[in-house]
Amino acid sequence: MSFLTRLFGTESSGLSTAQAIELKRLRAVTASLGEAESQTTAGLDGIGQLHLLNRRLGKRLASCSASERVLIQSKFVEADRILPKNVRTATSVAVTPAMQSVLATGCADLGRTLAEDQVRSIHSHLQTKHLLLCHVPHISTRAVSSLKDVPADESYATYEFLDLWSSPHILEFAAQDRLLDLAQAYLGCTPTLYSINAFWSFPNRQPHPYSQLFHRDWEDFRSLVVFTLLTPVDTPEEGAHYYVESSHTEDKLEESLRGKGIAAADLQVLSTRDNNAIAPVAMRLFGDGARRFDGPAGHSFCSDGYGLHRAVVPYSRPRLLLWFRYGNFYNETMYTTPLRGATRAEAKLALQRIPSTPRHRYVFRYIMDALSSV
Repeated sequence: MSFLTRLFGTESSGLSTAQAIELKRLRAVTASLGEAESQTTAGLDGIGQLHLLNRRLGKRLASCSASERVLIQSKFVEADRILPKNVRTATSVAVTPAMQSVLATGCADLGRTLAEDQVRSIHSHLQTKHLLLCHVPHISTRAVSSLKDVPADESYATYEFLDLWSSPHILEFAAQDRLLDLAQAYLGCTPTLYSINAFWSFPNRQPHPYSQLFHRDWEDFRSLVVFTLLTPVDTPEEGAHYYVESSHTEDKLEESLRGKGIAAADLQVLSTRDNNAIAPVAMRLFGDGARRFDGPAGHSFCSDGYGLHRAVVPYSRPRLLLWFRYGNFYNETMYTTPLRGATRAEAKLALQRIPSTPRHRYVFRYIMDALSSV
């Protein structure tokens, strides 16, 4: 019996209550998109249906236009009513400056969110862990023992999922009601925490197209990413993050550029899925005017990853950046969560640190699924 089943109870389908609720929600979303049940889930058990619906939504996202992306997001908002009230009710109804900023511009500064001693504790934990030579753990093929062993031609390094999640303060940070309320206000529905990751960027490299040139992320129909600097970015040259305000929706971008004489061809490029085409146009138009985020270790900001953004290659020292990604679903066409080398005891300790409220257990459900499978 899995941890989730023991926690939520078991439905007649063999799913935990949380999984059964999720399956009902995803069925509602896909049905509203015109997909017949028999075409998606026939012959599969409950877990198989969940995986299939997540993959089908991921494939739908991969082929949809910007306007279709907005339409499908509205289906997730409508389906939120399926969730129990104690899952979908935000802790506070107060509208914060961060909510106002991210709704209006696609980004917001969150200020200092980790104290110096908390940042030191995270580093103390991580310095004993090996590093994966990639941007996100699930695509890794090589590892090294420490930062000094990272080859000079590698732009990024990251950590095994559970090595990061077992760090002090990480899960507690992601579970803050402040962040969940912010994500829910932006999405318009109960958030799904689908990724917790931290990665190093290294100096003296060419800009990597994955994050160091202007681009859009197409991993959800709408998402909010909370970033936290785990090393200081005292000057922009040391790895600042840049975001083009109001580029998170087509209407807002067009409105912001109207009257500035921007060519229609440029606007069309900025709305495509081709980041190779987007990068030079966005750099020409926004290289000097994008909003900059930097600051001391422990400083946080957030943004919709669909908006145009990039990071600067650090000038003199490696930069470590933590992220929490909140969205609508777990896009299995882009993400997997292998917990390689993890022990059952480590996974159990991580599970115990996730708050026991119905809302938290739902928001963390896919991370809990990964941990409970160890």
